[in-house]
Amino acid sequence: MHDEPNINYIVKDFFIQYIKPITALAVLAFMIWYFSSIVAYIAIATFLSFLGLPLVKRLNHIRFGKYRMLHGISASITLITMIIIFGLFVLIIVPLIIQQANVIASINFDDLIGHYEEPMKRLNEFLIQYNVIGSGETIAQYLQGQLADVLNLTRFTNFFANLVSATGNVLMGTFIILFLTFYFLLDEKLLKNFILLLTPEGHMDNVERILHQSKLLLVRYFQGILLEIVIMMTLESAGLLIFGVPNAVLIGFFGGLMNVIPYLGPIIGATIGVILTSLSELSVGNYEHVFISIITVVAVFAGANVVDNIILQPQIYSKRVKAHPVEVFLVIILGGKLAGVMGMILAIPTYTIIKVIAREFAHQMKLVKFLTRKM
Repeated sequence: MHDEPNINYIVKDFFIQYIKPITALAVLAFMIWYFSSIVAYIAIATFLSFLGLPLVKRLNHIRFGKYRMLHGISASITLITMIIIFGLFVLIIVPLIIQQANVIASINFDDLIGHYEEPMKRLNEFLIQYNVIGSGETIAQYLQGQLADVLNLTRFTNFFANLVSATGNVLMGTFIILFLTFYFLLDEKLLKNFILLLTPEGHMDNVERILHQSKLLLVRYFQGILLEIVIMMTLESAGLLIFGVPNAVLIGFFGGLMNVIPYLGPIIGATIGVILTSLSELSVGNYEHVFISIITVVAVFAGANVVDNIILQPQIYSKRVKAHPVEVFLVIILGGKLAGVMGMILAIPTYTIIKVIAREFAHQMKLVKFLTRKM
C-alpha cells in the first residue's frame, strides 16, 4: 500500500527530469526542420545583425551639436555598409573565377596526355596487373573522358540555366534577409521579445536566460569565425603571391572561406588550391612545374594551418563556445552526416544552442552536467 505513492513519485520525477525535456527538444527540432526555409532566413538575418550591431552602437554615439545620430539612420547606414562590402567582395572575386574558368577551358588535352604518356603507360600496366582496370582500358582514355565531362559546355549551360531559373527565389530570399536584418539592427530585442511571447508563463525566466546565454556565445563565435576567415585568407593569399603561384588571391579566398567548416575546412581548401594550381599550370604547358606548384600550395596551407591550430581555433572553438576540441570534431562529423556541408557549417552554432537549452531544462542529467560543465 505504501509502495504505490513512491512508485508514482519516481515515475513522475523521471518524466520531469528526462522524458519531458527530451520530448521538448525533439518537438523543437521537428519544427525547425519543417519550417527550415523560414528558419534559415531568420538565422542568416540574425547572424548579419550580430555582425552589424557593434557598428550601430558606435554610430549612435556620433553627435551633431546637441543631437545624437538617430537610431534608425544608424541601422540604415550599417545595412548599406554591409551591402557595399559584400558587393565589393563580389566585384573582386567573380572576375577571378571567370578568369580561372577560361584558363581551364584553354587546356590542351592532347598535349597533356602526350606529355604524361610514358608514366601513364607504366601506371596502366601496374593497374592491369592487379586487375584494377580491364586489359582493354587505359588510364589516358579514362582521364581524358573524365576531364572532358567535367568541362562539358552543356553542363555549364545547364548550370547557368538553372541559375537563371532560380534567380527569382534568390532575389526574394535576399529581400527577406535584408528586411529582417534591418529590423533586427533597429531593435536588437525584436526576435527575443517574439520568442518570449510564444513562451508559457512558467518558463519565461528559463527561456530568457537561454536567449541571453545563447546570444553571448553565438556573437563571440561568429565574430571569431569571421576574424579567422579574414586572417586565413590574408595569410594564404600573401604566401601564395610571395611564391608566385598562379591565381593566388582566388585560391587564398577559397582556402580562407573553407575555414567556416571547423577542422575539416583547411583540408577542403588545400584540395581546391591544389586542383586550381594544377589546372593553371597545365593550361600554359608548364607540365614540369606542376609538382613544384602543388608542393608550394600544400606548404603554404600547412603553415597557415599551424597558425590556425595554435592561435585561432583554440580561441574560437574551445574558449568561445566552451567545448572540447574532440566534442567539436564529433559534432561537425554528425552535422555533415545529417545535412552535408551546410550541416557542418551550422553544427557548432546549433550544438551551442542545444547545450544552453539542455543545461536550463535538463541540468539534472549526468551527460548534460558533463557537457555543460565549462559553460
